[in-house]
Amino acid sequence: MPDQNALVRAAIARLLSQKTGASVISMKESIEELPATAGAALTIEDLQDLLLEMAEERGMMVALDL
Repeated sequence: MPDQNALVRAAIARLLSQKTGASVISMKESIEELPATAGAALTIEDLQDLLLEMAEERGMMVALDL
């Protein structure tokens, strides 16, 4: 069984690929979408950290609109 971190990273990667071409994405909207698609129970802070890290790797900015 894949570990929890891998499942969450896969969900974030799918979310970011759906937003390809966007230079800025909404933290609030993204975090609202992730628990349903990630299938893992991480804290909001952990999800935010992973989202920021992965978005930065793709050259995307995340609006901190929480």
